[in-house]
Amino acid sequence: MNELADVQRYLLTGSAVFLLITIFCCLLRAALGPRFTDRITAANMIVMKVIMLTAVLALIIGEGYLVDICLIYAVINFVTVVVILGHKEEGKNS
Repeated sequence: MNELADVQRYLLTGSAVFLLITIFCCLLRAALGPRFTDRITAANMIVMKVIMLTAVLALIIGEGYLVDICLIYAVINFVTVVVILGHKEEGKNS
């Protein structure tokens, strides 16, 4: 049973490292993106990957309250993207 727990910890740690690498790739895309939509999409992907990273961290350290933080962060991300895109569309029609 101890070997299974070790394998699980290695997989969770590996997925956390992979998420960190992809977050930096998305950050590069947000910085270099020539269009507004590229930057918004990259920022949204960064937030979603941070949410996934927090969920993986909750599994690694065994703290359930981090999942609640993930849910709150996801709702804030959704509302923010809707407001930003709504504002952008509003300015486009004027």
